[in-house]
Amino acid sequence: MAKRKKVGSTGRFGSRYGVKVRRSIDSVEEQIKQDYECPQCKHKKVTRESKGIWTCKKCGLTFAGGAYRPYVGRQIRMEED
Repeated sequence: MAKRKKVGSTGRFGSRYGVKVRRSIDSVEEQIKQDYECPQCKHKKVTRESKGIWTCKKCGLTFAGGAYRPYVGRQIRMEED
């Protein structure tokens, strides 16, 4: 029996669309599924709700960010009370 290749989340595409496209989709999906640090409570609990909407699972903070990452360009700094 042949060995199976480790293809990650892009295995659903099979041999379609080419290697370059599947690799770029893999890197984007990896960024989306990663946990990020919350700007308010500093815990790594920020997950993506939808395109550009990010929510902290610990403190409930919802904020707008990038489509694939919550912080695009420079870091957002929250003023401490």
